Amino acid sequence: FFFVQHRIFRNPLFPCPLLFPCSSPMTRTTVSMRTMQPNRQPWMRLLVLFSLLAAHSEASKLFPRRTKLTWVNGIAHLPEHMGDPTFVISTAFGNVDVDYCHNPSRMTSESDYIGFVKDGIQASTHQMGYITPEVDTLVEHLRDALAKVGKSGRVIHISHSQGSVITWLAAKRLTAEECRRIEIISFGGAATICTSEFPFARCINYYSVNDPILNVVPSAVKALKSGFSFGGGLEQEMIFLASRTGDPVTDHGLLNPTYLEALLWEGQRYQSLYLSPLGQMVDGAFVAPLASSVCWFPNFAYEVTRRLFVAIFRLLMILRDFVRKAVNRVLGTEREEYEPVPSLNI
Repeated sequence: FFFVQHRIFRNPLFPCPLLFPCSSPMTRTTVSMRTMQPNRQPWMRLLVLFSLLAAHSEASKLFPRRTKLTWVNGIAHLPEHMGDPTFVISTAFGNVDVDYCHNPSRMTSESDYIGFVKDGIQASTHQMGYITPEVDTLVEHLRDALAKVGKSGRVIHISHSQGSVITWLAAKRLTAEECRRIEIISFGGAATICTSEFPFARCINYYSVNDPILNVVPSAVKALKSGFSFGGGLEQEMIFLASRTGDPVTDHGLLNPTYLEALLWEGQRYQSLYLSPLGQMVDGAFVAPLASSVCWFPNFAYEVTRRLFVAIFRLLMILRDFVRKAVNRVLGTEREEYEPVPSLNI
């Protein structure tokens, strides 16, 4: 007892003498031994902290944050043109609901050339910073989406062509707190949107290397020539895609092969981050197998449908052969098939 008590009294962790209000040496020894273990408590706390962090990470995968997908179109989009892109985006992102903000066109029909020119002129004024009602409409649209997901949610906003410059102008109307809850995905944008200018949660700008829009976006051309395409952080915020068609006009379309493949990449990322594991299994079985080889969405849908019908047809043929052989065996009508004797070449 004297040795244990002496070691504790002389321990540098306890510079002053310890007086134990205990009556027996055994009690004193027990208390003294317990006081010799203060260094183990921080390790236990760290272990508990890491366990809580791991549990929180797993819980976030099972219960991901609320999200809302929105998108805004470019020029020459009539109201009846909004349905197909909305359906494609929804399918690529796991069949989630997508709200679009229609950027109205001056065109009255698909052959209205004068209306098309007016759309181009309006896009030019947007690049010069001119605010139009389309910008105010998008600001309200994004704020409504933020209200739906709550303060802990995330809005995933997709823009194309003129829609990107409208998004760039709308970002100037948003507060920093609102921007931090929004991710921007731009395709062939008439303006680049980067976190160095706006505090968005994430910005990514996709450009085809032969997209004609690059002629009016100097910042993208500079990034393409210099090779530096980073934003405010370390994440690459401008990605240049090789042409899938060789046609500059075709490559600019959102649903054409070049940008569609990038859209499918973003859809897979979204599903891995914001969909539950069950949703990933169900939706991944439809989108993922063909995401690497897709060329055009109608062909993609056609290929899925064709494979489904082929599988069903083969199954029916197997069942037919099985039933026919079973009936022949039961009725005893199975005939021996003639097998020719192979000829011998002497």
